[in-house]
Amino acid sequence: MKKTLFLVGALLLSQGLFSQDLKQGNLTNVKKLTSGTEKYENPRWSPDGQMIAYTNFGYDGLYVMNSDGSSKSKISERKGIGYMYQWSGDSEQILVRDTRWDGGEAGLGERHHAIFAVDLNANEVRMTEDAAYMQPASWRYSVTGEKTIAAPDAKVIVKRGELKPVASKKLKAVLAQPTSKVSFIVNGEQLYVVDAEGNKKMISDKVGFCPVLSPDGKKVAYNEVDDVVVMNIDGTGKKVIGVGFNPSWVNNNQIVFEKTTDDGHTYLSGELYLANIATGAVKQLTSTSNMIEMNPCVSPDGSKVVFQSFTDGQIYVADLK
Repeated sequence: MKKTLFLVGALLLSQGLFSQDLKQGNLTNVKKLTSGTEKYENPRWSPDGQMIAYTNFGYDGLYVMNSDGSSKSKISERKGIGYMYQWSGDSEQILVRDTRWDGGEAGLGERHHAIFAVDLNANEVRMTEDAAYMQPASWRYSVTGEKTIAAPDAKVIVKRGELKPVASKKLKAVLAQPTSKVSFIVNGEQLYVVDAEGNKKMISDKVGFCPVLSPDGKKVAYNEVDDVVVMNIDGTGKKVIGVGFNPSWVNNNQIVFEKTTDDGHTYLSGELYLANIATGAVKQLTSTSNMIEMNPCVSPDGSKVVFQSFTDGQIYVADLK
C-alpha cells in the first residue's frame, strides 16, 4: 500500500514538474493555417486547445477554425469585435464588444458599443444595452453552470440572455480556470483587477493595456507603454521584462511576446521572443526576413504558438520547445 501511494505521489509530482518545465526557446514546424487575399489578425486559442478564433485585419468580424486549420467558418460580421474578445471556459461561445458609428464609418457621428455572446454556429445573444463608451467584458460562472458577464462600466446594464449553460462534465474544469473569477479593466490611465463579485482594485497607476492572467491566477502580464511588465495581481512584485508587446503566458514562469518597429504608418519589422520571469532572460524565437510576426498566443498546454504575419496577413502555428 505504501509503495502504491509512493508511486502515485511520485507520478503526480512528476506531472506537476513537467507542466512547469521551462521551454528552451525553439520554434519549429511552422505551418500556415489560412490563405487567400483576405488579411487576418489576433488569433486566440479556445480553452480546450481544440480551436482558434481570429479576426479580419482591423478587428472586423470573427472566425473560428480547428487547431489544424480545418473547418473554417465566419461566426460574426460585426465591426470591431476582434479586439479583446474572450472565449467562454467551455469553448462553446465567445464574448465580444462591437463598435458602431452613427455615420456608418469610423470617426463619423456618435460611437456605440454593445456586448454580445456568439456561439460557434453564429447565433448571438445581446448582453447589454448600447453605450457610447464600454470596456470589454468577462465571463463569470455559477456553481450550477449558469453563464453571466462581469461588465466593468457602471452605466452598463447587464441583461442575461438565453446562454447555453456549461455542461456538467466540463463545469469543474471551467470553475477551476483563474479567468472564471478574475479579470482586468484598462481605462487608458490605470490598470484594475476585478474579482468574482465585481469589486475592482487599482493595481497600477501607469498607462497599461493587453493584460493577461497567468495559468495559476497569481500574476498578470501586460504592456506599460512600450514595455512588457509582469506583477502579482495585488500590485506587488512588479518586474519590467523589456520593450515588447502582446504578452502570452507559456506557463507560470515564461511568456512569449512580440517586438515590432514601425515608421508611424506601417510596421517595418516584427519578431517573437520568449522571456523567463524569474531571471529576466529573453531569447529570440523567430528571425525572418520575409515575415513580420505579431500577436502571439500560446496554446493552453504551452506546446504551440499561434501568431499572425503582418507581411501577408495570414495566421500561422508552430511548436514551442
